[in-house]
Amino acid sequence: MLDEKDLSADFFDLRTGLAGEVLQKFTNYRARLAIIVADASAYGSRFGELVYEHRTHNSVRFFASEQLARQWLTYNRITKC
Repeated sequence: MLDEKDLSADFFDLRTGLAGEVLQKFTNYRARLAIIVADASAYGSRFGELVYEHRTHNSVRFFASEQLARQWLTYNRITKC
């Protein structure tokens, strides 16, 4: 689980490619990643689109709160065992 305060500004600037690299690594290794972003629109419309596209992704999802992120991570760990 990552919180937006732990991520650099480059992560939210999709032109840098950093977000894509991080998300792809987690997808490739089939590891789950929950990213907490309170207001995705604060980082621009393109980042908001990325968040929207990942709403049902198997490996990487964005959440507005830590509680929701933990629920998703816990649910997936239980059902995949």
